[in-house]
Amino acid sequence: MNVIKFKKDSDFINDTLKSVFNSPLFNNWENINPTSNYTPKVRISENRDNFNIKMELPGLTKEDLKISVENNVLTVTGTKKEETKTEDTNLILNEIYFGEISRNFNLSKDIKSEAIDAEFKDGALNITLPKIEEAKPVVKEINIK
Repeated sequence: MNVIKFKKDSDFINDTLKSVFNSPLFNNWENINPTSNYTPKVRISENRDNFNIKMELPGLTKEDLKISVENNVLTVTGTKKEETKTEDTNLILNEIYFGEISRNFNLSKDIKSEAIDAEFKDGALNITLPKIEEAKPVVKEINIK
């Protein structure tokens, strides 16, 4: 079986779609940014010592990400860069999001914010939030007189 490119000089469907998308209704179609509502998926778990956040961030590198804590809010931001377009590439469909991503988490007071750790591996960001050791009861021995 041979795979060949087939292009007619006059393609009725292609010409019709071009005329529809070039109409005033779709005037700023290319300027619509679907990433403005993009929120990465997360899994939050807890064990005895830590809270753990795993965030799926395919297509990003650790250099594309920034993590910060301010006023007990953990913020993960980043930018997914769009692939460069070339003249010989004909984009048929694009469902991949590019642009700014952001996710915020309110931290409870039982998290050591100065000891938060993060690791990025295989398109996933793993954030470890250590818990503060619970106040141990202080036992004071009283001498009897």
